[in-house]
Amino acid sequence: MAPQPRRLLTGVAGALLALGLLTPAATATALGGDDAAPPRQPVDAHRTTQPVVDDNFADPDVLLVGGVYHAYATNSDGQNVQHRTSRNLRTWTTQDDVLPVLGDWVGPCSFAPGGATDSCVWAPEVTAVGDGYALYYTARDEASGRQCIGVATSSSPDGPFQPVGDDPLVCPTAQDPPDLGGAIDASTYAEDGRLWLLWKADGNCCSKPATIFVQPLSADGTTLTGPATELIRNDQPWEGAVVEAPTIVRHDGTYYLFYSANDFYGGAYRTGYATAPALTGPYTKAGTELMTSDLFQGDVRGPGGQDVITTRDGSTAVVFHGWDPTFSYRAIYTSPLVWGADGVPAVTAAATRYEAEDGEVTNARVVADTSASGGEKVGGLDAADSSVSVRVHSERTTRATLGIRYANGSLDGGQRVLATDALTVNGQDGGTVTFLHTGWENWQRVETRVKLRAGWNTVTLTTATFFAELDAVDVDDHRLQPAAPVHPQDPADATRYEAEAGVVTHARVVDDAGASGGAKVGGLDFADSSVSVQVWVDRAGWTTLGIRFANGSERGGYPLAATHRLTVDGADAGLVTYPHTRWGNWQTLEHDARLEQGWNTVTLTRVSWYAEIDAVDVLGAPVR
Repeated sequence: MAPQPRRLLTGVAGALLALGLLTPAATATALGGDDAAPPRQPVDAHRTTQPVVDDNFADPDVLLVGGVYHAYATNSDGQNVQHRTSRNLRTWTTQDDVLPVLGDWVGPCSFAPGGATDSCVWAPEVTAVGDGYALYYTARDEASGRQCIGVATSSSPDGPFQPVGDDPLVCPTAQDPPDLGGAIDASTYAEDGRLWLLWKADGNCCSKPATIFVQPLSADGTTLTGPATELIRNDQPWEGAVVEAPTIVRHDGTYYLFYSANDFYGGAYRTGYATAPALTGPYTKAGTELMTSDLFQGDVRGPGGQDVITTRDGSTAVVFHGWDPTFSYRAIYTSPLVWGADGVPAVTAAATRYEAEDGEVTNARVVADTSASGGEKVGGLDAADSSVSVRVHSERTTRATLGIRYANGSLDGGQRVLATDALTVNGQDGGTVTFLHTGWENWQRVETRVKLRAGWNTVTLTTATFFAELDAVDVDDHRLQPAAPVHPQDPADATRYEAEAGVVTHARVVDDAGASGGAKVGGLDFADSSVSVQVWVDRAGWTTLGIRFANGSERGGYPLAATHRLTVDGADAGLVTYPHTRWGNWQTLEHDARLEQGWNTVTLTRVSWYAEIDAVDVLGAPVR
């Protein structure tokens, strides 16, 4: 008889049924010992949107010349302005630095968050002028110590470009008042034979507003010919301290100002837009952003730095950057950009978002919330008939994925609990949606697959158990990946093995009154950080392990999933993905692994981000 650690109470199948993770029919086999059937196994993280340049190529600008796309990007690997070419926007060839020599006004600078070789030469813009080309670039002004914009010219889009003048073109600092904090992110707009420069006053560098201006340029692009006109500044909660990277497109008589916002170094960086009847405004900001990490299912982190181009076939595309999974570099993505009949632009690679507060709200209320998409949410969904209905559109009858953005801080007798809603689509049963316990304002997505008919569809979520708040419904066509069950209460009839009693490598045991046993393993922050526990089973076979964890990982205010590699006696047993719960919000995630009879060494080794581990439970044979 093996020594037995602390055992929890009652039956695992009954506990899972109570949590809504098992159907009654499934309980008959929940504790079965049949080893022939395949187990439910979490799969590695998938990507629905792939980069076309999977390398550090931030702030892309694309110019089409003679059937060739020329892309220019922020400095990297010793190049001031990176340059790549393509004929299809998918396959790119690396070219030489197009700006090997900077203007005399540029001083030394380094900027670690942009990469180890970032020398502060940012966000180039190349445009055709007369018989040649003008390149606008951001660099560090030696006189003021601020970022400012310079211009260089060349007879070819391949460069090399030669700096123009001894001073920057745009540099609103104390040395060249008014002091707006410097200037970055130039772009151009041409209409009726006239050229305009868009630029951002970099006020967020020094506790000033971030402001986007437009200003007329000479025909050769080297001289400003009139005063700057303010278009927008950061005044929405979701923008944080930043609006930047302006791009203007005219469509059906309306001017669309696309811009990036929030902290560029985080997943909360995103792309918004504003519209105006004239180039110089006034501009009205849209209530919903064009691109966010959520709208790409987290596959593109911090989508921004965008450029909008007309392709060789006359269609419109958006080119933009996003961080790699480790936030080490910014890769490049492309997607068609289309407009609906109502003039609303959409990126086809991203989901379409429908705000819950714009739907029909029954026995609930719309509440202002700066953390919510669009600045509002539907709360007070507390009664049996509380519901919210949103109308979503589909071009054809098809299966689609709904991504429901929610927060759940429900408690039952002081215990954290799951919440559930009943889902209907056009009045037909769509099943039950289960919301993890995230805490309030910790917005997460739960996905479910539904059938939509061509045209408009009514999606209704009605309260079933407890009290999730709803922010938005996203619609796209990506297929769901299996997700491991996660629940906030201790599973029943499980054998628990405390993580702090195991072997801890390059991490530490930390006292925590909220953790099982009063301690946890934290500081799992390094590539070799791990915790190993010995667990016992009476016979060999597939076994469900319950990993009690908390994950508060985030970058720039954007919540991140964390991952560990699970091994059993040294053999790979899959990737464990922990949703964002916040620190101290302990949850149990289920993972199936094959164990041998007797003692087994279960090891969790950090892969990404920073989950803490409290305990490992042996729950029983997998549910099939």
